[in-house]
Amino acid sequence: ATLSIGNMAIAPSDNSILYVGTGEANIFRASLPGVGMYKSVNAGKSFQHIGLENTGTIARVVVHPKNANTVYVAASGNEWTYNKDRGVYLTTNGGKTWKNILFESEQSGCIDLAMDPLDPNILYASMWNRIRKRWSDPVPEGGDYIYKTTDGGKTWKKIVTGLPDTKLTGRIGLAVSKSNPNVLYAFVDEKKKKRDP
Repeated sequence: ATLSIGNMAIAPSDNSILYVGTGEANIFRASLPGVGMYKSVNAGKSFQHIGLENTGTIARVVVHPKNANTVYVAASGNEWTYNKDRGVYLTTNGGKTWKNILFESEQSGCIDLAMDPLDPNILYASMWNRIRKRWSDPVPEGGDYIYKTTDGGKTWKKIVTGLPDTKLTGRIGLAVSKSNPNVLYAFVDEKKKKRDP
């Protein structure tokens, strides 16, 4: 149904369970959209489609370390058009049903998702205004924020201190330090004009 894969994750508690998100999350002139999520329960011998078919692109899949049925998905959305199926999605029943737990706008989707290695209720999500105009790559228009939850996605708080103005930013990559989970790294695409040498 699609030639493009965005991200995949093996369940840490059961290595025979694999979740695959479709749709190229990077932006290229020949990027292909996906058709949602797939799941394998036999280490990849067979796959079943489990929804989120309108998300366009899936950038990250994070499986709970102790519960293979709990999965967080970063849906970055369509590259060329507005759509509501963006943000962070959660399933607690292995993909039978999904709930959008973080939504910002019809043009800003979730491009990365990171879980605290010691506390799975703590997650960080980076949002990216990824609408591409016909004549250019995405340009900063606001909406490129980092969010944090400490209750498994029930509530989210925007992180802004110490980060560049969102009017000058783009895509943000995330990583949590395994040796010290209080340390969060953010790789920020900043669009400031280059200074003269």
